[in-house]
Amino acid sequence: MEEGYTAHVQPWKKDIVKQISQDLPKYTTVAIINLENLPSRQSQMIRSKVKKHAMIIITKKRLIKLAIDSCGKDELKQLKEYLRGMPALILTNKNAFELFKLLKENMTMAAAKTGQTAPEDIWVKAGPTPFAPGPIIGDLGAANIVAGIDGGKVVVKKDSLVVKEGEIIPAAAASILARLDIKPMKIGLNLIAAVEGKELFERNILNIDEEEYVTNLKTAILNAKKLALGANILTAETASIKLQEAHMNAKKLAIGAEILCDETKEYLIKKAEAQASALDKAVPDKPAEETSQSTEAAPEKEAKSEEPAEETQSETPKADTNPEGGQ
Repeated sequence: MEEGYTAHVQPWKKDIVKQISQDLPKYTTVAIINLENLPSRQSQMIRSKVKKHAMIIITKKRLIKLAIDSCGKDELKQLKEYLRGMPALILTNKNAFELFKLLKENMTMAAAKTGQTAPEDIWVKAGPTPFAPGPIIGDLGAANIVAGIDGGKVVVKKDSLVVKEGEIIPAAAASILARLDIKPMKIGLNLIAAVEGKELFERNILNIDEEEYVTNLKTAILNAKKLALGANILTAETASIKLQEAHMNAKKLAIGAEILCDETKEYLIKKAEAQASALDKAVPDKPAEETSQSTEAAPEKEAKSEEPAEETQSETPKADTNPEGGQ
């Protein structure tokens, strides 16, 4: 290039770069999306749904780089290495996770085609297939799928990674995925990476299962609480439980030692009543000595009642058998 030569830049390009560089600082989240393999009709439909939540800027890759460099936010320079395929910018005041969820909800699944770039790791899960034994086993092996025969059917023996994220989908993989009715391609605004504040998030970080995340978070909180309780660590979450535990232990100790107080009096009174009731059932109404004396007196009375009968019988004069009345 000759000295003093200045490259001519068309005015419209300068205007685009200037406008983008002015827009970038106005939003809290800036992301790179890839519009490659997105049919024009679907692109227009999705963009119409998303535009009320975010601004989408589609222009040449080089102009996006220039705008990022001149916008005054150095943290956005991290995004330049993620300008892949047909890149575009998406600007929003939603956080990065909300943006990813919004774009994901507006995606549809499609079969993979030879030469396309895998948007994420493409797996074939272990399990049965509808295929009978034959050349299909070789086709599966050509796509890095570990297969065998079980019960007269071809089965995938273990989870197999067919294509890694960012790799080109080969013909063998595209063919077998179609035969297995696996649609790994997501037609939509494919988010590659986002910068929120000063932090960069790649799509594999943003692509989370919300229900699983909430469940894991609840489990972690519960386990931490159990650990704190076991180690007697007082926190806002454990203080009330430990106080209740201490109160219950003190009450048990007072009951065991029969210490009368407001907390134990009701229990101790009931205990005393129960003991008195048991004692009352075990002890008869009359003392044992009185009962034995009354038992011994009964035969004596019977003996006394019999004695007069004998005396009367002995004193009765015998009939005189002497007819002459002599002695």
